Amino acid sequence: MIHTIDLHYHAGQERKDDVPLEPYLQHARLTGRKILGLTDHLGKYLNAQKPGRHYAASVEGLRDYRADMDANKDAFPDLTLFFAPEIGPKEDLAAIPDPVIDSSDFFIGEVAFPGEDRAENTEAFVTRMAALRDFSDATGREIFVAHPFRAAVNLRLIKRDAESWVYTMNPRWNGGFSIEELNTFFLLDLEVLADAATTHRLPLEINGNTQFRIRSSNLPAPLQMLWAAYAELKQRGVEFVPGSDQHNFQGGVGRIGGAVPADCFHALGIDAEDIHFLIRIATSPMQP
Repeated sequence: MIHTIDLHYHAGQERKDDVPLEPYLQHARLTGRKILGLTDHLGKYLNAQKPGRHYAASVEGLRDYRADMDANKDAFPDLTLFFAPEIGPKEDLAAIPDPVIDSSDFFIGEVAFPGEDRAENTEAFVTRMAALRDFSDATGREIFVAHPFRAAVNLRLIKRDAESWVYTMNPRWNGGFSIEELNTFFLLDLEVLADAATTHRLPLEINGNTQFRIRSSNLPAPLQMLWAAYAELKQRGVEFVPGSDQHNFQGGVGRIGGAVPADCFHALGIDAEDIHFLIRIATSPMQP
């Protein structure tokens, strides 16, 4: 089942002080996860402006995080663990050191999003996707595109008050959004995005943290639009992966943390066996 697969689970420098990795793996187990992609922002190791909280802010620190994960495998035989650094949208892919690549099972790639011009955003998106494909081919490591609609959601709902047309949009429980409405809201050309994703064989993430941000707005229409956008991409042949994008959890109050957006996958008619990316990383001969 989809909720058991979480390929975007932060458990590195994001951990609270004096909290080891083991409770994060225990939380994953207690919340039904079976397959876990442990991640951390690569910039916290390669471009850090301050010392690391749990691992050194260096390539060696990232390797120590990987070693920490491997050391915990015997204690969690019911979890399948992968190591997957998250590459920032401005990271120079050609400059990523070989020891980082050698330590990684796959990568999570963020994509740049310049601003409010749809054409510029789309061009930047597809350009970065092509670079991610080249990086994947050169390194032999699979990669997926993280939270493709995050920047638009932040702009529309988080970083400023929602514009009146967003705030007053009527819910459409049975969908019915036009492609132009979706393109306008998400500030991307979905047709072009889908073509790039299929051409470059790059899965897009259905991201739990993005959906949490939308749900926190208490506006039903934006969440319906998000699902409609994914449905449009699916119709055009785009592949997806599930990720909670959990950065922390709070113990003692019901194990609060991030969730895998299984309801969205269910609405789209996507089951665990449809996550072809998972099959590729599980059978990759490039495993470190």
